[in-house]
Amino acid sequence: MAIPREFIQEVLTRIDIVELIDARVPLQKKSAQNFFACCPFHTEKSASFSVSHSKQFYHCFGCGAHGNAIDFLMQYDRLNFPEAVEALAKTAGLEVPHTETHATKKTIAPDLYTLLEKIAGFYQQTLRKHLPAIDYLKKRGLTGEIAKTFGIGYAPNGWDNLLKAFTASRQHLHEVGMLIQKEDQHYHDRFRDRIMFPIRDRRGRIIGFGGRVIHQGEPKYLNSPETPLFHKGRELYGLYEAQQANRTLKYILIVEGYMDVIALFQHGVTYAVATMGTATTANHIQRLFRYTNEIIFCFDGDNAGRTAAWRALQTAFPLAQDGKQMRFMFLPDGDDPDSFIRRQGRETFETKIQEAQTLSQFFFHALSTQVDLSHLDGRAHLAKLAMEHIQQLPEGIFKTFMLDELAKRTRINTTQFQPKKTQQKNILQPTQSRPTTQLRRVIMLLLQQPTLAQHIQLPLPDFDQRGGDILKTLLDRIQSNPKITTGALLEQWRDQTDYASLVKLAATEHMIPEEGIEEEFKGAISRLRLQSQKQHISKLLAKAATTPLTGDEKSALQTLISESQGEQ
Repeated sequence: MAIPREFIQEVLTRIDIVELIDARVPLQKKSAQNFFACCPFHTEKSASFSVSHSKQFYHCFGCGAHGNAIDFLMQYDRLNFPEAVEALAKTAGLEVPHTETHATKKTIAPDLYTLLEKIAGFYQQTLRKHLPAIDYLKKRGLTGEIAKTFGIGYAPNGWDNLLKAFTASRQHLHEVGMLIQKEDQHYHDRFRDRIMFPIRDRRGRIIGFGGRVIHQGEPKYLNSPETPLFHKGRELYGLYEAQQANRTLKYILIVEGYMDVIALFQHGVTYAVATMGTATTANHIQRLFRYTNEIIFCFDGDNAGRTAAWRALQTAFPLAQDGKQMRFMFLPDGDDPDSFIRRQGRETFETKIQEAQTLSQFFFHALSTQVDLSHLDGRAHLAKLAMEHIQQLPEGIFKTFMLDELAKRTRINTTQFQPKKTQQKNILQPTQSRPTTQLRRVIMLLLQQPTLAQHIQLPLPDFDQRGGDILKTLLDRIQSNPKITTGALLEQWRDQTDYASLVKLAATEHMIPEEGIEEEFKGAISRLRLQSQKQHISKLLAKAATTPLTGDEKSALQTLISESQGEQ
């Protein structure tokens, strides 16, 4: 289901971003329209986080965070886009309408979440009565408090305990993966004689379970199957508990199992999560980067651990953005996080974290062990192996540094690794070698102060630049809603190619005094018109040099020359 854009605009008009943010981050008024605070998205001592009432837009001059009310909830409350819109709509007293799309997902009944909560309660009650399960947890060093924090329970032995406890919910029990249907159409419990670990989503709702055998048996760990609520490739055990324990997460540690997460948490390491018996996926990494800028993978130091680490690195490479860091931590052979922290303690464990290798260190070390760098053939082989991965990196500073490091190790000129540069297509993205254009300046000022549109005399001339279409679209949207704010205006470009560029322009400091913005804008428009006239004059003169102009073209040329002289 998709949320209509008209409704999103209505929500933004009813929400005051100052009130929204002030309820979470206390703001102080510093000027007529702007409020300030220390940025909630990075650590700072001076207030560089600005919220504009007139623009309905926030911007941090320190870390660059910016956006409208929807963006703030997505960043601060860590909601996805639909969740953020729904939260704002609830605040505004509106009910979210939806439109059908080709990718409409199956609606999940709230009763399924309620059912899983009841099942978790059933398992917790059963644990209190089952001494062997309690003894097992005590031997593993778990306290009653930590068991309560993670909602640990016990699934009793037998084939129909859930069927007896929830007789009216057979179909729903099967739908959420708690029953297995046999060929004769009969059902039996999926989890039997296992310690049960509820798996929670970002909002704390139980979406599935993991179960560990107490005695001998296979598999040692058993997870809920894929269901409408639970998807192993996206969920991470312990993420909800880590959020509850930490307002901000400096980094997040990825470990292998439930017991690792719980043991670390009990010893004060409250920022660990575990995958659900699968390798780390791109979805996992992308999701974690919504909560932190640094991810640390924790592996055993044996060959199996190194192999798993290399698989994680291959998944991570295309996601290694500038400003995001991934490191690799290896424990002594024979240890896992659970055993290591119980034997060595939190301080030693966190020292190991600080010693974790960066992605680049692990990458080059792993590849260098496969080649002989003492001769030319080995260095050429390293270059070939490395480039297969480096070319997957997003364009940016980190990729440049990786290419430089490869050049040092192989003694090959870095230019050999660089692809030929293509001309920048998006004129909204300035480069160091190209000054800010008049067109970008007009768009920037118009985004930041949409009321400036009233000073533009229509129609606008045609511009031989791609940004001309953006300017005309901007004007159309402002004219259809003269009171539109910066935040609401930008929202109309979300999910479009130019969105990121326009948001950056909206957050750009132009250093023009408030009283001079109108004159600066009028001047930029005049210069833009003159620039367009000169471009058309040049085209017509170039044509006249080879082909006689038509009567209309001659008339147009004379008019353009006259107008351009008048503009100067």
